[in-house]
Amino acid sequence: MGKRNKHLQGLLGPLETDVMEMVWTLEEATVRDVHASLADRRDLAYTTIMTTMARLAAKGLLERDTTGLAHRYRPTISRDDYARSTVTSVVDWLVQAFPEPAMSYFVEKIDDSSDADVVATLRASIDAKRAEEDR
Repeated sequence: MGKRNKHLQGLLGPLETDVMEMVWTLEEATVRDVHASLADRRDLAYTTIMTTMARLAAKGLLERDTTGLAHRYRPTISRDDYARSTVTSVVDWLVQAFPEPAMSYFVEKIDDSSDADVVATLRASIDAKRAEEDR
């Protein structure tokens, strides 16, 4: 796969996701904490976790406290805020890059939805947008 589109750079790889999930769960963690937590499901070197956490800090997702002997990391964004931001970035990119297929997909998903309230809310939003445009 080639370089990611600049709008999709916020997406995390599988290891970064696992590390962030651990730090979100622990709320504050050292490299050793995360390595120990992931060791039962992933065979990774301590230095791999250390590098990954440093990169997540460089991306602004983790904050590094270097005052103690072991660096401690804390998330700078909640899991929910990160998810919201990522979904917004991906959907914006898809709608801008591929408007017709993206919107067709959403319409198909809405048609398949068994939640009438969601469909009603979306219809109301569309009607409000149309009324705005007619002014």
